[in-house]
Amino acid sequence: MYCRKCGAKLSDTAKFCDSCGEEVKVIKQRSDSQKYEERQKNDQSKESKKKIKQDQKIDELKNPYVIPALGTAILAFGLAIFPWPISWGIGTSLWMRIAILLIALLSDYHCTKSRQVNNLYHIQYRYRVQPQLVKTATILATLTTVVALFALINM
Repeated sequence: MYCRKCGAKLSDTAKFCDSCGEEVKVIKQRSDSQKYEERQKNDQSKESKKKIKQDQKIDELKNPYVIPALGTAILAFGLAIFPWPISWGIGTSLWMRIAILLIALLSDYHCTKSRQVNNLYHIQYRYRVQPQLVKTATILATLTTVVALFALINM
């Protein structure tokens, strides 16, 4: 080993040059194949970290429209299918049918928004949030909307 500043011969354990006092810096020489292998290991570790990060993002994904879509669909369906007691006189009234239709349309809106959010997540992460709940809410909301429209038309 030689000093980089003055070129004097150094011992293998020297920390400073005996001639000029320059600090000895040991440079590890690597072949191209060693450099390539190190780059491959670094790339693999970066890929695994990236995958872990993406999996964490997927675990944190939430669709804020699923619960309102399902809730309003169940509410509208319940109001449309199970009538109020006849003694109350509101089960077949016009305003009740309009209220059911409005709730069903609100549910349709939330179902559409939840499908849009799921499509966005699918494009970005190849993942959908609660697809079965969204499908169930969509079917229920559509059915209730059709029934409510039919009830309004046939008054």
